[in-house]
Amino acid sequence: MIGETEDLLLAALKQSLHSDGKKIHQKGKPAGKQDMHLLLALARKHAVLSLLFGVYEDEELPIQLWQELQNAAVTVVRSNYRLLFLTKYITQVLQEEGICAILLKGASTASCYPVPELRKSGDIDILIPEEGQFRQAVELLKNEGFAQCKEQPALHHLELKNAEGISVEIHRILAEPFESKKMNLYLEQLLPSYGKHVIANDSWGVRFYQPADAYHAFYLVIHMLQHFLRAGFGLKFLCDWTVFWERQIDDKQKETFQRLIRESKTEGFVAVLTEACVKYLGLNRENVKFLLGESKGNEKSGQENSAENREFPWRGGDLHKLAEDFMEEVFAAGEFGHDTQQRMVAMRGTGIAAYVREFHHQMHLNYPHAGKVFLVWPLLWALTLARFLYNNRAVRKVRGRDILREAGRRSRLIGKMKLF
Repeated sequence: MIGETEDLLLAALKQSLHSDGKKIHQKGKPAGKQDMHLLLALARKHAVLSLLFGVYEDEELPIQLWQELQNAAVTVVRSNYRLLFLTKYITQVLQEEGICAILLKGASTASCYPVPELRKSGDIDILIPEEGQFRQAVELLKNEGFAQCKEQPALHHLELKNAEGISVEIHRILAEPFESKKMNLYLEQLLPSYGKHVIANDSWGVRFYQPADAYHAFYLVIHMLQHFLRAGFGLKFLCDWTVFWERQIDDKQKETFQRLIRESKTEGFVAVLTEACVKYLGLNRENVKFLLGESKGNEKSGQENSAENREFPWRGGDLHKLAEDFMEEVFAAGEFGHDTQQRMVAMRGTGIAAYVREFHHQMHLNYPHAGKVFLVWPLLWALTLARFLYNNRAVRKVRGRDILREAGRRSRLIGKMKLF
């Protein structure tokens, strides 16, 4: 169940995310200093503390709490402008050499907010959709003073840092490999389309390039899903989704987005997270009815009409209940699933086969090159198991069976979304 502090935070975020000038209702006003302290602590865990600045700037708060809120906002604004101009510099360097460089998230997503500067960003994500240009882009940035990090925990991007320690992630693909080979193949085949559907963004006063709305939304989905299947994610991603769909979006972009989630079999995940945003963050239902099975948009082709007429399995009460369960997961996770030590992954399925399949997938993520050699799989399974036991018993101080139990519980929710 979502508690009182969570309700207070959701009410405050509703006001922050919508520019209609409506004040939060009484439930959104903490009764005392302790309530406000809990509210700010929860907002910080979910990386949305800075978004509350405009909500409470006219409220009489204890000086210590007001300074905490003000400092969070000032820090985020300064950081965002530093990232913005660094983004402009990086993309200009790459574009001058004929490299297509597309900004993912960051300033592009923040531009959907009523006050873009208050959306927290931690690094810069640049997609290089043309495979042959990836290594060239990395070398160019190294020549500009960026250093490649020694440890590269991700497979889908390469991380570099500048002299200030700001992280820049150069993406070769959209996401880490999923357990589903079909999904991975689909994302690989989709990558060139990102280079063909690029738009300029001038809203910050400098120009950078980002995916068109349909591809922007799809990347947000893939990014959220990747985190959700691992340790989870917090409210910031749902705020992104809410403000994205509060805008006027061209019908053709909506149709393209519907096609992308239909082809990738992520419709259920999209429906649940969208319903959660409608119910808890005030997303206008009329704007997203086509994502909830209440309207299928304006598809014209025979194939699309066939999709339109099929039964949508997340209608009505089932979708409402899934949204409630989903939101409980979001609050349990914190920003990136770090709030609960027992969290690890969510699987497609709950039986022994699902655990084995996920364990094998983790082996390939840990040893992407050696994992291609069938003969060494037994050794890699043993090393993966040893790493799993060490990380959880020695580092995280939790029992492996508790993590597996939690993974099974979360996987039941995933199963209801009918992913992939």
